[in-house]
Amino acid sequence: MIRRALPFLLLCLTVLLAPASAQAAKSQKKAIWGPIEIDGESQFPVYKDLGVGTYQMLLEWDKVGVLEPLDAKDPEDASYEWSDEIDTAISEGSNNGIKVALSITGRPDWASASDFKDFVTAAAKRYKAVRTWAIGDGKVSPAKDYPRMLDDAYAALKAASKSNKVIGGNGNTRLELSNGKQARMDYFGTDPTARKAPTKSTLNALKRKAGDHKLWLGPVSLPTSEGGSFRLTMAAQANWIKTAFRLVKSDSDVAALSYRKLRDELGAPFTGLMDSDGEKKPSYNAYKQG
Repeated sequence: MIRRALPFLLLCLTVLLAPASAQAAKSQKKAIWGPIEIDGESQFPVYKDLGVGTYQMLLEWDKVGVLEPLDAKDPEDASYEWSDEIDTAISEGSNNGIKVALSITGRPDWASASDFKDFVTAAAKRYKAVRTWAIGDGKVSPAKDYPRMLDDAYAALKAASKSNKVIGGNGNTRLELSNGKQARMDYFGTDPTARKAPTKSTLNALKRKAGDHKLWLGPVSLPTSEGGSFRLTMAAQANWIKTAFRLVKSDSDVAALSYRKLRDELGAPFTGLMDSDGEKKPSYNAYKQG
């Protein structure tokens, strides 16, 4: 009887003693903003450890197109100065199984709202690996121009690839075109940052604003120091993130929850998942487990 039980007991012991995976399972619900490198060292293994599905960063039109291009739709136009950092992020993301999403912001002095579609066309050709695009954060256009620019960007990105997804809204409250229709988008971007984590009630209110579109939440910033509109303890910051991910990860109406910063920065409110020396806060593990 004892002999028969031994193989079973050994199997149980093996399972119990097997090391748990230190790395979180990747989730497309998890998005993050943060540095590509610190002191020459890629941070994408850190994002991989956190289970990040999407890394977000800016594509600044005013920096890429300082001079007016001869052919604005051509990414090879000599006037364009594309960011090497974006190329690095795409490469590092690919190596670590993480997608890159670009948020287009800024407008060159020479440009008008009607020029935006051509720039987006060039950007889609330049960054073919990118499939998620956020349009505007209050700097790309005056409020009156935003609906047209969002709709033009949607048309340009879908023409480049039907797989492209467009995040609209992003703090812009005016989304109606001159013909009375709403500008097209795939996701409604909105930031739920507040002292308290979102609840089912507040999430449902955001869904009503989003209409038929899925929500792209964030980028969330939760300060653990003075300088922001509020301050949380490190434990409260972690609990906020844990509560939010518990709410959204099984909700099919939420595409992703995006967090603003990986590390604290001296001279700015401390909103990171790590302190400025790279030590993990409780929120690091809360994000990782989310």
